[in-house]
Amino acid sequence: MDALLLSGVGDVHYVSGARQLGRAGVLPFAPVAVVLRHTARVHLLSTWDEGVPPEIGRDELYPLSWNPANLMAALARIPGLREARRVGTDGLTPVFAALIAELCPSAELVDAAAVMRSARRVKTPEEIICHQVAAAIAEAALSALTDALAPGISERELLGVYYERVAGLGVPYPPSESVCFATPTRGPVTFRHLVSDRRIGDGELVVLAPGALYAGYQAGLARTWVAGCSAPPGTSDVAARCARGMDALLAACRPGNTGADLYRAWASTGNPEPPVPLAHGLGLGAEPPLIGLGRGHGAKLDEGMVLSVQSWVAEEGVGGCLERATVLIEDAACSTLTRYGRLE
Repeated sequence: MDALLLSGVGDVHYVSGARQLGRAGVLPFAPVAVVLRHTARVHLLSTWDEGVPPEIGRDELYPLSWNPANLMAALARIPGLREARRVGTDGLTPVFAALIAELCPSAELVDAAAVMRSARRVKTPEEIICHQVAAAIAEAALSALTDALAPGISERELLGVYYERVAGLGVPYPPSESVCFATPTRGPVTFRHLVSDRRIGDGELVVLAPGALYAGYQAGLARTWVAGCSAPPGTSDVAARCARGMDALLAACRPGNTGADLYRAWASTGNPEPPVPLAHGLGLGAEPPLIGLGRGHGAKLDEGMVLSVQSWVAEEGVGGCLERATVLIEDAACSTLTRYGRLE
């Protein structure tokens, strides 16, 4: 490709290294970063140079405009873009398809999503360091959560403990609110992603699953603890089954294996198929592949990939147990970037 016009937050961060503001919701496609092959330069939409790496000079920044015509006029001033013969985008709308055709009249417009997925799939040593720092922040948050956990505290208060800890470590915003939930000892046990106002009862199993970002790169882990001193009968069995599931998945995370190997590893433990993924890629947030929920059987694991791997086991009358780790696929096996004790 002669040029890339990128809009996705992860793709823009990957090619530019620029620090971006956290935002909620989905925005339509608009070129936020432009990469040119013949100059090997990155041009970035930014209203200021705060958070922009020094190798991207001010002359390579172009301004924000709510008028698409003004934005395309700014792009037209980028040297060499109008002459590009093959232009890739990681998204598109009919309006911008027409505008890009006018901007680059001789260009073939192609999908660059596969190119970006391939580039981001295997992590560089510098990216792995970012994951390691994020893992350390997530572990510090887990320590704060376990210290605060006690019967009577609400899930939302635990979420506040998490926010306070990661903010104190300089993390601008957490990757999600999927941080903690209590599992009931009566009735069906369900996996929840959002906290509630309910107060945690004595003896309940509580899932603590903090994540963290560093320089845009994500890591996270999960452990399950008992609130109070007395665990419900059957807790040791549920915890042991969860640990067996995790050990089996980690043993299957080796180069050359596929998602089918993780499915077989999980099935060998005798645990029922969980309502959550067995594993998914990690990088600048959640990334492919997704393995679990009936998907990803053919997904290949390569050396240098970073995955979030998780084991969830639930038993009515006892509660649920979750274990999650951030792992790096290495030359012969995998190593965990997150390290923490288990519920025995």
